Amino acid sequence: MAATTLVIVIGLAIYALFYMTHGKYIEKNVAKVDPKRETPAKRLYDGVDYVPANKYVLYGHHFASIAGAGPIVGPALALAWGWLPTLLWVWFGNVFIGVVHDYLALMSSVRYDGRTIGWIAGRLMSRRAFFAFNAYIWFALLLVVAVFIVVVTALFTYIPGTATASLLFIVIAVLTGILMYRTPLGFKGATVIGLVLLVAAIFTGVYFPLKLDYYTWVVILAIYCIIAASLPVWVLLQPRDYLNAYILWASLAIGGIAAILAFRGMELPTVTTLTEAKVVGGQPSPFWPTIPLVVACGALSGFHSLVGSGTSSKQLANEAHGLLVGYGGMLTEGFLSTMVIALLGGFGLTALANAGVKPDILAWFYQTV
Repeated sequence: MAATTLVIVIGLAIYALFYMTHGKYIEKNVAKVDPKRETPAKRLYDGVDYVPANKYVLYGHHFASIAGAGPIVGPALALAWGWLPTLLWVWFGNVFIGVVHDYLALMSSVRYDGRTIGWIAGRLMSRRAFFAFNAYIWFALLLVVAVFIVVVTALFTYIPGTATASLLFIVIAVLTGILMYRTPLGFKGATVIGLVLLVAAIFTGVYFPLKLDYYTWVVILAIYCIIAASLPVWVLLQPRDYLNAYILWASLAIGGIAAILAFRGMELPTVTTLTEAKVVGGQPSPFWPTIPLVVACGALSGFHSLVGSGTSSKQLANEAHGLLVGYGGMLTEGFLSTMVIALLGGFGLTALANAGVKPDILAWFYQTV
């Protein structure tokens, strides 16, 4: 049975159908979008946080911001319950909950002058909600930054070539932002130059790795986080994420086409158990209510509201662009998780065996109790 092909084709059909029907319905009847209504990006333009962006640039920025390791690692872990229940949660959670959450979080912020979701909670609920929500946001972001530093530091230490490519990428992103907003080249010209330089940076990293010790990278990355958060959004944040999105889109295209053309059945079991799969830390966990915690990004993630209300709402040039950015961005992340399930389900054991992974580790995929 060509399960990988069916998973990708059915997934694409579901996402396209929901975007054209469900998404358009919410846009018209819930968000009540008016393309003529001026957005905060234009009305409150300051050249720092409030900067109207090309809709495709903003879509790339938003997608790259929400699609980190979560939509890949989460489904991979959840395969301990079997590929079918994991896939059904990704599809159900994404199209019925996740896209609604992401899109309306974005549009709610747009209607409140680009304010964060914490401020909106205080305005619509209570002052107590304001403090509780913002305290949670502060600690959540603290953890996100800490994990970012630890993970990237480990990556740079053990694969020095990625450090070279990443540092060059920062310079390229700044150059792309300048070309896009401060020269006649505009969106298309800056994109072409940025992508060519991005490919060159990746190959440069292969041949000229930058080797520094672990703690040096910790300090450098901490300083980078402070500087990146302080710069005008068009200088680094927006062009960096936009160019980064092309890497994700290329991976989606290549992986999706490969899964479709493979006509391959699933190597992993359809269902192992829904009660006590050992998903995280060797602890037996039931499928429900654990699955929303394991597979958040790709299905339903509250963190996305921080991206939608924190940066994307301040860059939305037209309310009509919100559907592509918020709704479309979450659908794209859902497809990423769908592809992960299809590829790991169809090729995971073979790839691990070819890499010399021991049988006892391969048995992890077949845990039942």
